[in-house]
Parts: sequence; structure tokens; C-alpha cells
Amino acid sequence: MIVAERMKQARYMVWGSVGAGKTSLIDALSDTATNTARKTQMIDYRGMAIDTPGEYAERGHLRRHLQTTSVDVQVIVVVVDATSPETRFPPHYFLMFSQPVIGIVNKIDIASDADVEQATRLLRQIGVVGDIFYVSATTGTGLGLLKEKLLNYLQ
Repeated sequence: MIVAERMKQARYMVWGSVGAGKTSLIDALSDTATNTARKTQMIDYRGMAIDTPGEYAERGHLRRHLQTTSVDVQVIVVVVDATSPETRFPPHYFLMFSQPVIGIVNKIDIASDADVEQATRLLRQIGVVGDIFYVSATTGTGLGLLKEKLLNYLQ
């Protein structure tokens, strides 16, 4: 009897609060930008990316679904909004994962409200010890370097 072996696809998983720009970032990285923001309602497998609802990150009792899904990914990407003064993740939360965890400070193009230093501090406080990238999913700033790094993790 011949058994077909299922090949596991290399994936990255994007975590972040509601409105951080996770879906827009995935669209920009995959060159499928629609210029229309849409709300992610459930965990969404999109090629190499796994998009997650912000509510799952913000509500502790739902985070376990993200933890379970993360088992099959090569890298976890944590997105924070440069215009937000807080994060909903507890301190040191991402230290529990065995995969590399990288941080993204999104919305750096919003000059009047963006606080990149505060966003960086928040990422470090919640346990992101890997690289941090500063991007704008809308303008494309910083996406080239991020794409390159993600591809290195997924090979």
C-alpha cells in the first residue's frame, strides 16, 4: 500500500491587537494589497501566512487557539501599532515559544501619532527578543528587508 506523505508548508503566523494592521501587512508582503481594510473573523491560512483576529490576542481565554495553531509555524510575527500607547499581551508572553519571534512596528508613516520608541519598548516587554522591523503596510516602507528576513526563516 502506498502512503502519500503530506508535505508541510513553511508558514509564519501574525499576532497583534485589533487594528494593528496584520491583514494589511500580510497583503503587502504577498503583493495582494486591495487598499481595502477588512476584518479578520477567524484564523485564516493565506499561503505562507496565518492571519489571526485581534480579539484572539486581546482576550486571554482565546489566546490558547493561537498557541495551538502556532505549533506548525517556523516564525511568529508580532505586530504593534506605532500609534497605540499599549499592548494587550502580558509581560514576557512570547518567551514561551520555541520558534523565533520577531516584532513589527507598523504604521510608522503616521508621523503625527507614531511613537516608534514606545512601540519598541512594548515589543521587548512582551518578550519579543528577535529582530524588530519598522514598516508601513500602506506605503511599503521597510517591507523589503522584512520579506528577506521572513524568506530566510521559511527556507
